[in-house]
Amino acid sequence: MEKMKVETKNSGETKELGKLLSPFLSPGDLLILRGPLGAGKTTFTQGLGEGLKAERPIISPTFTLAREVKIQFKDGKKGLLIHVDAWRLKARGGDIFEEFEALGIEDDFEGNNALVVAEWGDKIAEPLSDRILYVDFERNMERENLRSVSFTSKGFKGLEGFEKSVEAVFGSFVS
Repeated sequence: MEKMKVETKNSGETKELGKLLSPFLSPGDLLILRGPLGAGKTTFTQGLGEGLKAERPIISPTFTLAREVKIQFKDGKKGLLIHVDAWRLKARGGDIFEEFEALGIEDDFEGNNALVVAEWGDKIAEPLSDRILYVDFERNMERENLRSVSFTSKGFKGLEGFEKSVEAVFGSFVS
């Protein structure tokens, strides 16, 4: 697995990091975002939305479990960004796999040139794709706005190009 790590100093940089990733995403990719509340997962996803020319701003799916937004991939192909809050499924109890399946995300994912971004989606969303990018967020307890964002690829194809874009914008980063 390929891995890289970036530090962002504020929410603007976290959003920019998402925007920088957007040209390297393709239909069928799965992003699994992990980290504590307030760590920057939705801010990062907002940057993805901007980079993918989302039809409307990205907002947290917390109370709806999943939100779909029309996007445009780098090749001009139209598709969907499906933003899922899997923590909410876990918090409700019951069979989380059954609840996830009931959302119909798998059908949308397969038939609509979709990209799935799942917050806390490990194990629940992983069966959707063999092209997964894990994005882990850590807050620095001493410097509130500082974030450490790690990317780990499992079959995801764009990490090398993304790494070069990050270096061009942020300078050196922790690899």
